[in-house]
Amino acid sequence: MAGVRVEPLSTREKLCYAVGEFSATMMYNVMSLYANIFLLEVVKFTPLVATAVIFGSRVWDVLAYPLLIPVMNASRPNKWGKYKTWMVACAMIMIPSNILSWYVPDIGTGGRISWYLVLYAVYLVIQTAFVMAYRILLMYMTEDPGDRDSATTYRLVCHIMSILLATAVHGQIVGAFGTTDSAYCTDTTTSNSSAVITADPEIGYLVSAGTISAITVVAVSTAVFGVKEYAGSTVQSDDTSQGTLLKDIWEVCTFRPFADLVGLGMLSAFGIVLQEWSAALAVQYGFGLEDQLENLLLAFLGCTVVSIPISALLMTRFGKKAIYAGFTMLGASAAVSAMYIPSRLDVLFIVLCLVGFGFSAPIFIPWTMLTDVADDFKIQKGKRRDMLFQTLYQALNSTAMLLASVTSLVTLEIGGYQSGSCTQPDSVAFTTRLLVSFIPAGATLLSLVFLWRYQLTGERLKSNKAVLEERRTQQSSDSGNTDTAAPQPSLSTKSHDLPDTRGPVQLTHFGPYGSFRFKRP
Repeated sequence: MAGVRVEPLSTREKLCYAVGEFSATMMYNVMSLYANIFLLEVVKFTPLVATAVIFGSRVWDVLAYPLLIPVMNASRPNKWGKYKTWMVACAMIMIPSNILSWYVPDIGTGGRISWYLVLYAVYLVIQTAFVMAYRILLMYMTEDPGDRDSATTYRLVCHIMSILLATAVHGQIVGAFGTTDSAYCTDTTTSNSSAVITADPEIGYLVSAGTISAITVVAVSTAVFGVKEYAGSTVQSDDTSQGTLLKDIWEVCTFRPFADLVGLGMLSAFGIVLQEWSAALAVQYGFGLEDQLENLLLAFLGCTVVSIPISALLMTRFGKKAIYAGFTMLGASAAVSAMYIPSRLDVLFIVLCLVGFGFSAPIFIPWTMLTDVADDFKIQKGKRRDMLFQTLYQALNSTAMLLASVTSLVTLEIGGYQSGSCTQPDSVAFTTRLLVSFIPAGATLLSLVFLWRYQLTGERLKSNKAVLEERRTQQSSDSGNTDTAAPQPSLSTKSHDLPDTRGPVQLTHFGPYGSFRFKRP
């Protein structure tokens, strides 16, 4: 690893870093989008049992963040880069655990519960470590705020593209192995119908997991070999501290800009994740368009991919707060309309496109704000806490995702969802529409309160950028002059105060900085 980076990030490095997002994100989002359906329809768990499995495993995911911080801090840098080494090690465990998570063992209900609890927990903890290392890596690629924002934009475009690709790959593979019987069963007492799930999807899930694992290997290799990790900083103190970890966490959490960002990020993450995870069930039961499920999800995610570069371009002109607020209100308005629209493909297609377009900014902008907060803390406190900011923010986002998952499954249980049944009562249609309309819209609109409180805008960001640029220039200048301008000896240090290990002294020179002894040339 090298010292402080002075030159800007190249487009190739930004692209290589962004491609790494395909690794853990594809696996994670397939599990996020389809785990509910898999546990309910293939494994035949009841909603409460599925909730217990997901909740139990994700609790370990949340707890992993504070536990992994001292472990990563204690690991030593190496010539390959400390965080790149973590990425490779985590990928070697993450891939097999994810594949086994889609296998249905013949060990009874109790055994299956234990199987998925353990595998989900292992996968999520290792995935957490991978994401921590990958996100922190950006902090050690460059300290320029503009380069970080640009690399984050690249990464988040690849993030949505990875969801899009994962949905397409998983949906087509599982569909090719046959997810439904050719005949549908209907109930005269309900207005909804669903397909009888056969045993074939289990094979499709496993083939899909293997395919995504192969893509993960390529993505991790691209990120590891395509970017350079730097060890230096314009602030000499690293993520370690003379105090305890709890004191450092308290100092970071009570930093006003970070506290506001956490409130904004958790509410937006809760609303968006709840909508994403409930979309498949809403299309199936709320709108009765199961045969168009993959197409509608691809349209939803495709619009999100297209709108992220647009929001990033507008953000540079109008500022992060204005673009976040405008896109959030558009997405929330479209989400509310999903509660009342008819079950028509063309209408639902337009609404999902508007939701995807509007909710792109709440996905993208908080991550660019996080680097601003870390830089402001670095300037205000004189300490570098990049790892703590990244891990704590990701941990709290995972908490919001956990709450979204539990909210989805508990609401389905209250709504009368019947696991393994070919038909569902009308109350399930209402419940699934509610999960993609009022609840996520309300959460994202509430995040605007914390956006209003957020302080890092305008002149303060410009001032921080100028300070960091000045420090980088000064440090680069100092490091470049080390060979020609040696530091002068201290006035309080005399040559006879130090042990003489240079052999016999031949000459003593008395100068303005004290007496110094030299060997005769």
